[in-house]
Amino acid sequence: MKPLEKSLTFDSSVLIEYLIGSDIGKAVKQYFNDANPDEKAHCSLYVLSEIFYIMCRLKGREFAYDKISLLLSSNMISVHASTELALRTGELKCERAISLADCSSIATAAITGTKVVFAGEEELKREMARKPFETEILLLSP
Repeated sequence: MKPLEKSLTFDSSVLIEYLIGSDIGKAVKQYFNDANPDEKAHCSLYVLSEIFYIMCRLKGREFAYDKISLLLSSNMISVHASTELALRTGELKCERAISLADCSSIATAAITGTKVVFAGEEELKREMARKPFETEILLLSP
């Protein structure tokens, strides 16, 4: 897997992999360890909701709170929430057959001028094949 570099937006799929320590997650950990001060990691507020509910379903509420707290207290990632983000997310969802969370990650990348990183998602791959996105998308797989 090619090392991640520059400022990036992370989807919940990739951040969950990071929090559970998978092979994909190790690439994200390496990114955080090696990032230069001018490199920034971004995600949307919606991504935090998705991480929480997935972690909660996997291992319970306390585990989910612990993981979200760890992510936020690290100051490694900037969380975005704005009316502009909400509207861009809605525009993407109107046009595309992908989840609202995925639309939110792509919209965050568009606003921040970064690439967006996902753990390979089939519906996203189908949508990319149907019509390319304006935002560059990186798909990580083990």
